Amino acid sequence: MKRNLSFQAGSSTGIPQKGELPYAWVIVALAFLTSAVAMAIRSTIGLLFKPWGNEFGWDRAAMSLTASFGFLAFGLAQPFVGRWADRYGPRWIYLGSLLLLGFSSVMMGFVQSLWQVYLVFGIALMMSVAGTTNVTAGVAINRWIRRRKALAVAMVMAGAAAGQLALRLIVEVMQRVGWRTTFIWSGIGVLTVVIPIMFFLFKDDPPENPEIQVIQGMEVDQPQLLSEIIRQKNFWWLAGSFWICGVTTAGLIDPHLIPYAEDLHIDTVTAATAFGVLSIFNVLGTLFVGAISDKWGHKWVLGGVYAGRALTLILLLLVREPWMLFVFAVTFGIVDFATVPPTTALSTSLFGRRSGGTIIGLVSLSHQIGSAMGSYMGGLIHDETGSYRLFFLGAAFLCIAAAVMSWIISEKPLSVRREPCRV
Repeated sequence: MKRNLSFQAGSSTGIPQKGELPYAWVIVALAFLTSAVAMAIRSTIGLLFKPWGNEFGWDRAAMSLTASFGFLAFGLAQPFVGRWADRYGPRWIYLGSLLLLGFSSVMMGFVQSLWQVYLVFGIALMMSVAGTTNVTAGVAINRWIRRRKALAVAMVMAGAAAGQLALRLIVEVMQRVGWRTTFIWSGIGVLTVVIPIMFFLFKDDPPENPEIQVIQGMEVDQPQLLSEIIRQKNFWWLAGSFWICGVTTAGLIDPHLIPYAEDLHIDTVTAATAFGVLSIFNVLGTLFVGAISDKWGHKWVLGGVYAGRALTLILLLLVREPWMLFVFAVTFGIVDFATVPPTTALSTSLFGRRSGGTIIGLVSLSHQIGSAMGSYMGGLIHDETGSYRLFFLGAAFLCIAAAVMSWIISEKPLSVRREPCRV
């Protein structure tokens, strides 16, 4: 006789819950490391505008297109990353992505024209980063973590935030040896240190254990078709709010925060230090939201994060002195990456367990489209008006809209199609 899986709170398998396997936290730590390294290299885009402008004479809108192309490449890759991670395992996705990240970083040391920057940084490097995100980590966490999945996702995202802490060091290295040499040695480090660590330590699945075997004859849900997904309002509320997340975080902070500070005559080192402070509170905010999201309700926490972000962007408009930039860094850091744990949890819980990777990938694509649009529009508005004020004000209103979208999500469990489990 066939029977349906009975899901327990915090479980996606219906398996008796007896705590996590000790090696599961090693997997989370490795995902943290990979995310931190990739984000550190990706986040250098805001440091490159000034040296590129001095060396090549490019205007800010043209340089902002690098980030725009990158966000699009990053987003377009993520649905494929999620599907391939499900099919081939997250280990090979991580290794392939790190290989591309290392080589593209080395190649950045030899670029001579804008189209080469678009190709190497905007496409190759950013596609490599796509394989190190919460999409791949989500597949690994779903295989290894039994109960505390939201916290595990938050820990991996805290790794991405921690990667931004390296910007302070990267600024000093760039000032000493130049941006080209910095990229070359970063790439060499990825190829010779990070890849061997992941190759020898990261494992796709837990060791065989009767306690984690799926019982023959039980039924599991089938992945949803794309035509089914796009007919659901919840998908559009998630995709729409995460699009706004992209506009107001990666599309605003990464390429424009440091140039904005420089426009206010705040020196680059101080601005990069503020960016590092933002990253510290990014870690804290992400972990806090990951810990409370399961208890308080994912959609309510998510909406609250967006509302808080709107207030911080209003605060950004008031910055005039370095200390005010640090106040912004603290407050914005708390609500920056904090959207990811509840968004990931909603993506996996509302659409069936075996559709989670697809949903995360598609929702992440909307985020990157928003990031690309935000990055370019910020530069364009600055070039046209001589200021970021209109861009920041519009971003604050968008965050209010994202909060509303989050709060109207229906958390009613989805009735999914079933198929017999084959073992």
